[in-house]
Amino acid sequence: MKIQTSRQWMVTHEWMIKPMAQTEWISGKGLLVWLAEVFSALGTGLYIASLFFFKHSPLTAFWGLIFGWIMIAFFKLPLHLVYLGKPWRFWRAFPPFSTNWTRSWFSRGIVFTTIFLVFGVVQMVLQGLMAYDVVTEGGAHWNGVYASNWVFMVLAGLTCAVTGIYCGFAMSYCKSVPFWNTGLLPIIFLMMGIADGLALLMGVGLVTGEGVIAPAESATRIVLIVNALLILAYLVNANYQSVVAELAVKELIVGRLAWVFWLGIVILGIIVPFLVSVASYFTGEEASAGLLVFAIVCHTIGAFSLKYGVLKVGIYRPLLPKGAAY
Repeated sequence: MKIQTSRQWMVTHEWMIKPMAQTEWISGKGLLVWLAEVFSALGTGLYIASLFFFKHSPLTAFWGLIFGWIMIAFFKLPLHLVYLGKPWRFWRAFPPFSTNWTRSWFSRGIVFTTIFLVFGVVQMVLQGLMAYDVVTEGGAHWNGVYASNWVFMVLAGLTCAVTGIYCGFAMSYCKSVPFWNTGLLPIIFLMMGIADGLALLMGVGLVTGEGVIAPAESATRIVLIVNALLILAYLVNANYQSVVAELAVKELIVGRLAWVFWLGIVILGIIVPFLVSVASYFTGEEASAGLLVFAIVCHTIGAFSLKYGVLKVGIYRPLLPKGAAY
């Protein structure tokens, strides 16, 4: 009994005075959070990217909206609900049944995700009517459908964006994890999601045959450069933020998670897709289907790697720090 009590005191004491890695959102059942957030980034990114191409490539945009919606409705949301436990009680996150949404980003995320799914269904129906010429331009119902589509595009787009970034806000509000405690995190998650969404949209374009690949590649080049700069700024800021945040940066760049950062995020998630896009720009020809599929796969691996790396190197600040530097 004394040995057990002593051991329990040692573990508690170690947690109080030393930085400790968080495992709640990345180990065991916590892997569901990681997977949910990856599908959230892919789904919201594809949906938002599709919204910007609905005039240029209506058929590709329509199917992009559908696939993005499916990722959120059938992968992201169920995974989150299973992780939280008792998924059939999700309605308790909504007002007036609960006030949790006023103080919890997870509750806000469930609320906005559900609202987005409703707006998204309406917008996809309207988009489909125009994409398949059920309602043609100049027809009796064209103006009403066109105007309604724009309204629901805005509503679905805004709630989709919140769905994509709320996890970043939830993490940035964790003051006990200095590496996450920054306003850059939601922006990085959203921008990386859009880059992944553009890649997936090109994959949809390969099937539909519409000319979406060239403009999507042009947008991808810009977004990837912005993402690289954002990640660099995030790491530099964290490195000088505190001792614990600096420890997390080292763990990600030169520590046991370095392979995730350099191979998954930097090489596969940014450099390879960027080089494929730049090569097509200088040659004046679209990349081959095989090369595009390879770039899309690399993009997707980068999405999984980014969320895994950021979650995995989350380190708690000690309860009893030695100094203010923690």
